[in-house]
Order: sequence, then C-alpha cells, then structure tokens
Amino acid sequence: MTTQRNAFVQSSAMETARDYFSRKMPEVITAESFVNDRKLLTVALRAFGLDADINSKYFIKKVLEADPDDKTSLVNRLADKRYLNLNRAFSAYFSNAAEALDVDLSEILERYNSRSFEKNIGEQYAEIELALNAQRELREIARTDISENAKWYQILASKPLRQIFEGAYGLRGGFSALPVGRQLSELKTKTAKLTGSDDVSQFSSGQALESILRRYLLRSQMEASPATSGYSVALALLTSSPP
Repeated sequence: MTTQRNAFVQSSAMETARDYFSRKMPEVITAESFVNDRKLLTVALRAFGLDADINSKYFIKKVLEADPDDKTSLVNRLADKRYLNLNRAFSAYFSNAAEALDVDLSEILERYNSRSFEKNIGEQYAEIELALNAQRELREIARTDISENAKWYQILASKPLRQIFEGAYGLRGGFSALPVGRQLSELKTKTAKLTGSDDVSQFSSGQALESILRRYLLRSQMEASPATSGYSVALALLTSSPP
C-alpha cells in the first residue's frame, strides 16, 4: 500500500495541485477570494472530505468566516465537525495576517494526499475508500477530549462513518429515521457485543478498530455478487496502513 500511495501522490496531477496551493495560498487574504479560486478550494475541501461542497461557495465562505470560539456560531451549530476542522485550519488567513504565517500548509497537503489516494481507490471499490477513511477518522474522534456520547454523535453526524457502522451491523432501511437517542443506543449496544465495550475511545488503535472495519468489509462482500466482489486484498490494505 505504501508503494502504491507514494506512486499516486508523486503523479504530475497531484504535484501540480499541491504546487499551486503552496504558491497561491499565502496570497489569499479573504474568504471570498479563497472560495472564488476553484483550484485552491478543491484542495482544501478534499483535505477535509468535503468534496461535495465544491459548488457551495456561499456556504463555505460562511463556514470560514465563523468564529470557532463562539458556541453559537455556524461551525459550532453544525453537527458534522469536518466543517469546524476546515474553519480551524484556514480561518487565520482571513483574520490576522501575522497568524497566517503560522498555518501549517504541509499538514493540509498531507490530508489532501491521503484523501485523494482513498478517492482513487474508491473509483473501483467505494467500500474500501470508506474503510480507509474510517480508519483515520475514527482514530481522530477516539482521541478527542470529549465525552463518549459526544464522540458517538460525531460519528452519527458524519455520513461516511455512519455508513461504516450501519453497514457493519446491517442497519438498513429506517434506522436513520429513528430518534437520534435511539440510534445512539443501538450503536452502543451492538458495538459492545462486537468488541466488549461501547466506548468510541477503543477505536484509537488496535483490535477494536480492525474488528469494525473487517465486519463492514465482510458484510459488503456478502452483499456483492461474486463476479464484482474485490475485497480479497482489502483487509491486507487496511492492516498495512500506518497507525
């Protein structure tokens, strides 16, 4: 997997996108100019798994301009915390020129590399893309200093992570229509049966994380036809990923 990833991120298309971002980002001074540069916006949204918002310039502008320290601001009212992470990564550029110099573009570009590689895999195997994304996202949520229930609510608010748990536990149909408290209770109960604990913190590394991803991929394989199932290498890819 490391070899394949390195070859992908060193491709000319990836290098061109990263070079443009590194060169142009220091010149950006407003959120409006940022969202109006589609090349910059494409890299930024891909880095935080928000590709679908590429045409929602007004909304993303409001996200970037929101105050992350204000509990009532837009980014803190949105259940999906990917928007808050996007805000925290870029808002310094639009508030204080001196602070902008301290923003770590290399970390954003590394996120862009990872998500682009996953998306490339997803063009053939969407389930493997979701699993690779979850491998990273679940670790990040698990290590966050918030309550266990708050971590679960972040999972429920994330469409990709929700798909992992719904798929792993066979929660199809009307599950998403249940009251959110009932959804939380169902996920905790089923997770405790699978891993012995209902804490999200257990997904920071190790067996629990592998168990949920393995279950998701195996269920996905069972639902696919034999002719199109391509998951024989999926578990090897996941277990060879860096921690």
